[in-house]
Amino acid sequence: MAKDKKAAINALADKGLHTLQTMAVQFVSYIIEEGHKGKALDKIIRTFARHQTKFVGGLLGGAGVAGGAWAAVSLWTSSLGAWGSLGYAIGWIAMPAWIPIAGGAAGLTAAGGAIYSVFNFAKGRQQTRQLRAIIGFSKMLAGRMEMDEEKLLRRFLTAQEVEEKNIDQLLSTTPDEAEHLARRHLDIKARREVARYIFPLVYQKEGIIGEGERRRFRRVCASLDLSEDAAREISQAYRRRLDEQWTYMNQLVALLNYFAGRLGFDGREMEVVREELNQLMYFDPRRAATEKRIQLLAQLGELPQHLTKILQTQTAEAALMGAYAMAHTAAPEQDDLSALTTAFDDLLTSVNIDKKERKKLELSRKEIDQLYLTTREQIHKLVQEENKVKKA
Repeated sequence: MAKDKKAAINALADKGLHTLQTMAVQFVSYIIEEGHKGKALDKIIRTFARHQTKFVGGLLGGAGVAGGAWAAVSLWTSSLGAWGSLGYAIGWIAMPAWIPIAGGAAGLTAAGGAIYSVFNFAKGRQQTRQLRAIIGFSKMLAGRMEMDEEKLLRRFLTAQEVEEKNIDQLLSTTPDEAEHLARRHLDIKARREVARYIFPLVYQKEGIIGEGERRRFRRVCASLDLSEDAAREISQAYRRRLDEQWTYMNQLVALLNYFAGRLGFDGREMEVVREELNQLMYFDPRRAATEKRIQLLAQLGELPQHLTKILQTQTAEAALMGAYAMAHTAAPEQDDLSALTTAFDDLLTSVNIDKKERKKLELSRKEIDQLYLTTREQIHKLVQEENKVKKA
């Protein structure tokens, strides 16, 4: 085979695998977010599946994702409870390659994360005011916006077809202007959301909240005319959310180890899963999160333990479906997929589960099977079309 032709085929294969990995990461983050809102698991999976064609089409169409960047964006906002709105706001299309890879608060300023999560709730005046408040108060909490951050937000807003003069107005918002807009035009719920969106900036200095950061955040809350307890309540709720997400991640790893053991994943297949898992763990800006990520990644590939106990927890079903989807990515052959299905069914048989609930989980498993089948068919079709073009 000619070297350039072989390279082209390998590039397409890599693109297909990357698409499957990105879809798995997005699927798991969507389960986390919507599950946190109390939505039923089967409805969450059906909703994601309905948007599969548009989402995967964006990935295969060349928009591209720079490494774990798209995951970093969505998971950062997921830690704020904003992922669902983010997904719908941008139409589930892959973000362009200029999104930065995770770092600090998952690669974005709070203003950046807020723009992804708030912008396009509606392109109305009230949403614009909330955005300006977020940007202005971010400057109060973190200081001036860095040039790279402003460039990032400007490009995103341009891609959303926002006029240049409006972009300038958004990004130039000062803390004083933000306070004026918030107090005059935003209700108490919207003002509290502004504070919640920018709260992670208190961790910007090495992932630790210092007294200076606490004081500045209290000042933000006071400027937003929130109650004296608001700063403490927002802080507690955010930390609680992050801790719950780590609990989910521990369950996810244990269940991934179960599927990997049943299917006998080799080194390459484990690396595929490891990359997905690594992306999923960039949701916590606290300094201690680095050690948690290292420890959890080190557990991948170990013998599964305490599965019966895990499957009796409140988040077990969501972790099970997430692990099943991630294992799908690493199981390319039909025999592997059959073994994966059998492993799933055997796990349900091993625990005492209500028949009605088991039926729901089996239907959800079939939804995921169909999701991956459709995606693989899209990838195969793209490979065939691109090969025809090259031959021509």
